[in-house]
Amino acid sequence: MQIPVRFRLILLACLLVLAAVWPALAHAQRSVPVDRVVAVVNDEVVTALELRERVEQIGRQLGRQGIEPPPREVLEQQVLERLILERAQTQLARETGLVVDEGMVDRAVMRIAENNNLNEAQLRSALEADGISWRRFREEIRTEIVLTRLREREVESGIVVTEAEIDSFLANNPDAFS
Repeated sequence: MQIPVRFRLILLACLLVLAAVWPALAHAQRSVPVDRVVAVVNDEVVTALELRERVEQIGRQLGRQGIEPPPREVLEQQVLERLILERAQTQLARETGLVVDEGMVDRAVMRIAENNNLNEAQLRSALEADGISWRRFREEIRTEIVLTRLREREVESGIVVTEAEIDSFLANNPDAFS
């Protein structure tokens, strides 16, 4: 059976295109970082890339503060534990309707800038020079505010002062309100 000339030309053209594109495809496959799951917290995952980025960020922060970081394995374990706890707490906050609006994040960012004697643009430049995107920084601030508010709410809900404790305090501290 003979293959028609037209079909042979199409097949040859396809092979030439494939030969031309193959090295680029092979290179693209090698340069794509492969991520993997290192922890699952309820229905969310913590990836190796996320862990690596946070470890590097903390390593840079410790270096700027002149603090010798612990061995890499120890630091990774500590950061992973923090990421898991953070993820679980943010899920709880979300489930209970705890929300932080943009205004709260803006005010926190301004306080951080002022505490470092910077304006917002200077803070942004400093962060980006450290390899931290502005969007990621704001999300980290939002997460910290949510976690702080969650902890405050949990602590406040666990504090119970009875009448007997008040009476006892007043009896033992008569000058407390003078």
